[in-house]
Amino acid sequence: MATIRSSVPHEDRTAAEPREGQLEAVVLANIKEVNDNVRLLRLFPVINRTIKFLPGQWLDTFIPGIPRAGGFTLTSTPDQARASVSTPPYLELAIQKSRNPPAQWLWKPSEEIIGTQLVVRVGGSFTWPPPHLDVAKVDRLVLVAGGVGINPLMSIFSHLIRTSQRPREIHFVYGTKSESDLDPQRILFLPRLMDLVAAAADSNVTLRLFLTGTGDQGYIEHGKLPNSTFGGRIQEIDLLKAIDGYKKNVFGPEHDRKGTVALVCGPPKMTDEMVAYLQKQPGMSLDRVLCEKWW
Repeated sequence: MATIRSSVPHEDRTAAEPREGQLEAVVLANIKEVNDNVRLLRLFPVINRTIKFLPGQWLDTFIPGIPRAGGFTLTSTPDQARASVSTPPYLELAIQKSRNPPAQWLWKPSEEIIGTQLVVRVGGSFTWPPPHLDVAKVDRLVLVAGGVGINPLMSIFSHLIRTSQRPREIHFVYGTKSESDLDPQRILFLPRLMDLVAAAADSNVTLRLFLTGTGDQGYIEHGKLPNSTFGGRIQEIDLLKAIDGYKKNVFGPEHDRKGTVALVCGPPKMTDEMVAYLQKQPGMSLDRVLCEKWW
């Protein structure tokens, strides 16, 4: 929900989604531009208190002078929004440039909007843990992100890496556009992903990166990119490898995939095609292939 390309306002499109009853006053405290199209925002609560949410949820974001709220996915973790004596709690959003009025306002020059008070409300059902799913039975989690669709998955992945209660395997598959110089600092969340994988220090926690816009195809060797970086889009074979944990089935897919869950978030066509493909694979089911549709 980082960018809204639909003409239907966010509040109308998500009217059936669960929302918290409480509105929270926050201050836009920090802006960092990742590249020419995406910037990260940090929002501090006006009152030093915890704002509760689940990884993967979004914010109704009410901006002065704009009649309808924007919807933007939280990319930080619940722990980072927890009040403590040592560090102030905060919420992080990744905002892509678009014609959407709230996004346009949040892309104004930093000096014009830093310090502005906003009002937010937590909502959404694309979360970890997923509703109606017993996560104790999940031993392999596959996160598939396309472009700014990484936003809810970034929150989920960050949260899981920092907790001992996580699936035995987590495989992150990330496809996005890159500039020709392959600067990892200008690829949304890539440095953070690489740091989290390194911190996990676990061969069952993996990251595969697929880059378009570089002119490269196949394996890309680059000292500052993940070891498993490839030119081109995520293909069906890449999804199959991920849901099998990059190993051969021992007892067959019906058995070996019974503890596998896939979360998908990306552009509309990509999301629809990948969800449909994954749901029809042997051993997978409708309730274990979940997606966030932010259009």
